[in-house]
Amino acid sequence: MITTAEIESLIKEMISKETGIRLTDMSSQSSFHQLGLDSVNSLFLLGDLEDALNLDIDPLSLYDNPTIESFSAYINDLQNARI
Repeated sequence: MITTAEIESLIKEMISKETGIRLTDMSSQSSFHQLGLDSVNSLFLLGDLEDALNLDIDPLSLYDNPTIESFSAYINDLQNARI
């Protein structure tokens, strides 16, 4: 199981790869909308995270947790619920 900070780093890396935004231009408080993620990019992000973390992630969770920080905390809670 990885920490919330590690999840944040993983999400930032995935967003950077998908959008070309530099990691230094993102913060934990950045919203997915601010970073230019549309519904298609978001689905790719979810799929990559599900594969990397072996989790089933509700697609609506991105809208309920619109920042990197809040979404990372949600993913961390999902991991803890599996234990």
